[in-house]
Amino acid sequence: MNIICTRWKTEEDFQGAKGLAGLDQGQVTCWTSWMRWSLISLFAAAVLAVPHAATRTVDGTEHGLQLAPASGRELLAVLRITALPAPRRDLEHVLHWSAWRRHHRHQATEAHRRWNNITAAATT
Repeated sequence: MNIICTRWKTEEDFQGAKGLAGLDQGQVTCWTSWMRWSLISLFAAAVLAVPHAATRTVDGTEHGLQLAPASGRELLAVLRITALPAPRRDLEHVLHWSAWRRHHRHQATEAHRRWNNITAAATT
């Protein structure tokens, strides 16, 4: 009987995670993006579960604090404060990132130019 109750609680928690953290809203097309979306959603559910657990007493009754579901914007703000590191803003890093981005943009432009020349030659 105890195992059945535990499984039921797990199912309820999973349903809550799907609704509150957006686990069921991901539209993914490959394994990597599915894993990333699932990880972020479950991490968000864990971040939401901690304050919810803090509002309960030892005997399971609530302190009287009722919480509305967190919005996406609020959830992102909580994640940024609690888990995500602040972005680096030093000059060396900004210049390095800019050079990296411009280099890869140049490579993409050259690849498109080569591809367009190949397809243009094939059609003539």
